[in-house]
Amino acid sequence: MSSLLEQLAHSRQRQLVVLQGPQEWCDAQCCALSALGLPLQLLSNREQLPQAVPFSKAENRLGSESRLVVMDLFDGFNPDVLCIAAGLVVAGGVLVLLAPAVSEWDTHADRYARWQDDKCSERAWFVEYFFGTLGDDPEIGIWLTPGALPEPPTPLPRLQPTPIKDGETEEQTGVLRQLLQWSVAGKPGVALIDADRGRGKSSCLGLLVKRLQPRLGVLVTANSRQSAAALLQQAPEAEFVAPDHLLLDCPEGELLIVDEAAMIPLSMLHQLTRLYPRVVLATTSGGYEGTGRGFMLRFVADLQRFDLLHCRLEKPVRWCQGDRLEAWLNRCLMLKPDTEPVAATANPVSECRLEILEQPASAAAWPLLRQAYALLNAAHYRTRPSDLRLLMENPDLVLIVARLESSVLGVALLNLEGGLDESLASEIFYGRRRPRGHLLAQMLTAQAGLRHFACYRGMRVQRIAVVPTHRRQGLGTRLIERAVQYGRDNSLDYLGASFALDPENANFWRQAQCRLVHVSYAPGKSSGNHSIAVLRPVADALETDVRQLQQRLRQQLPTWLTQFLQGMEPEQVTALLRYADYKADVDELEQNEIEAFTAGNKGFEICFASLQKYVMRCVARSSIEPDRLLIEKAVQNRDWKLLERESGSEGRKQLQQRLRGLVDALRKAC
Repeated sequence: MSSLLEQLAHSRQRQLVVLQGPQEWCDAQCCALSALGLPLQLLSNREQLPQAVPFSKAENRLGSESRLVVMDLFDGFNPDVLCIAAGLVVAGGVLVLLAPAVSEWDTHADRYARWQDDKCSERAWFVEYFFGTLGDDPEIGIWLTPGALPEPPTPLPRLQPTPIKDGETEEQTGVLRQLLQWSVAGKPGVALIDADRGRGKSSCLGLLVKRLQPRLGVLVTANSRQSAAALLQQAPEAEFVAPDHLLLDCPEGELLIVDEAAMIPLSMLHQLTRLYPRVVLATTSGGYEGTGRGFMLRFVADLQRFDLLHCRLEKPVRWCQGDRLEAWLNRCLMLKPDTEPVAATANPVSECRLEILEQPASAAAWPLLRQAYALLNAAHYRTRPSDLRLLMENPDLVLIVARLESSVLGVALLNLEGGLDESLASEIFYGRRRPRGHLLAQMLTAQAGLRHFACYRGMRVQRIAVVPTHRRQGLGTRLIERAVQYGRDNSLDYLGASFALDPENANFWRQAQCRLVHVSYAPGKSSGNHSIAVLRPVADALETDVRQLQQRLRQQLPTWLTQFLQGMEPEQVTALLRYADYKADVDELEQNEIEAFTAGNKGFEICFASLQKYVMRCVARSSIEPDRLLIEKAVQNRDWKLLERESGSEGRKQLQQRLRGLVDALRKAC
């Protein structure tokens, strides 16, 4: 190891070393590494290693760095943590893996090979794949086993570090120049820095704060203070405010800087861009979180309405351009899928073959699985490296691919769930039990109030995606129909899904004949949006229950929208009302009260009950997008002070007067 580190210090490369053998032998080698006297970071779940950082807290190490990082795989292999560990290793450093032999791998002892109902993987497909790819490229890793003398390390090509002058790379200097000019210009807008891990993005933000702080009031926020550690280390004088406190207290600031923006719910980011005139966002576009790609797909597309300044940092700072460890991890874990885009053809949808991918991790299925994973990675904002293992090993997953010859054009990932006994379903209903998995079955039993729903056996569509060139041609609907046929063939009761509500998703599922049956009470941690549950009965026995759930939803929506759905974005409320097919009778007294409000004779509060019912009914029937104020006040009854603050120029009197005009226009249109 001393010899290897000396060579790596010269070449500026990073190397992977695999110590594979019995646990006692691997631990002895780890102790020998500690004796080198170098700072060593150890990631392990084993309690007998007190100096180790457990995998669950590995994210807290982000921003730190070391020449020697050890990851212990004896308790299980989590690909997300592998990416974190690799990100801690600096140029000239080594990532060491402690692992049992692949032939000795025990999936029962691997906590990351356990799935729904605590089922174990039948075979360690991912482990075999991972070490197989490592064996195919001897320049990436050095493999040591008991009793085998290692070969002298092969010298690697020498890399050139990214030049740093006065504490900055040339790229950072250019980005800082752009951001400084943009910041002091005084125009409202949004700036975005995106970069792969190790590119000095957070340090760049810290330098920006240091230069702007005397002139502008700058606020810094992130998912947590730890996420902004590198920024705050560079600019300790920066004022850090948690995102929820920004929305609650709205402290004054001329510029808001959001580090690791992809880790903050999108709905919260939307609110922040409305509250602060100038916002700088930074996100990691390729990393273990699985959020950067989706952030770029979803949020940045919405930012086009702003004067968007988009900057990118390409050259690594923590390691060197051309680093083989980074390139290999990108290939092995498909962090940056490099599949060629599928060209449009004359009639692709009708010619597509839809098939169940049996044993997706087998060598025969691997070309299709690789394409399917790349498609899911590109289309969904929460794909993580660990999802590759899930696709390979989870016994309750069904993977349907739509392919044209050898090209995958679409994919649907189903999770088989439910079929629980009545006593367990009752315990779930009362909130006493929460078995692992069965997301939709438990949601509709515990939250939607259908006590026996978890007894039904069904399929939850976990992910569905179609390549961009072939969207809006009915291929997604065909995938759903193939899933329904699979359900019939296997005597299942339903097909369903739960996803973050947005208008585009709602339209797709409505066209797929899935009915809205539930809205979650709290926003999702990853999306920040409320999730909805949709169902399509496969068995006739479910029809009555689905109608009950639909009726309950319609009856309770008015109350929900002023309580736990009060923070929902107006366009989502509109999509919700239309998907629920909301209906309400408005009697003569209520009609008169609405007319009195629009004429200016009555205040909002006394008319709210009539106004809410009427506006909800009109919005559900209409195809026109309503004004935000109409939803935020007449439907959700948001606080006047919050609306004044978001408006910036209108007080309560002006807002109420504008609301009268909006309701009057709605009356005439309906």
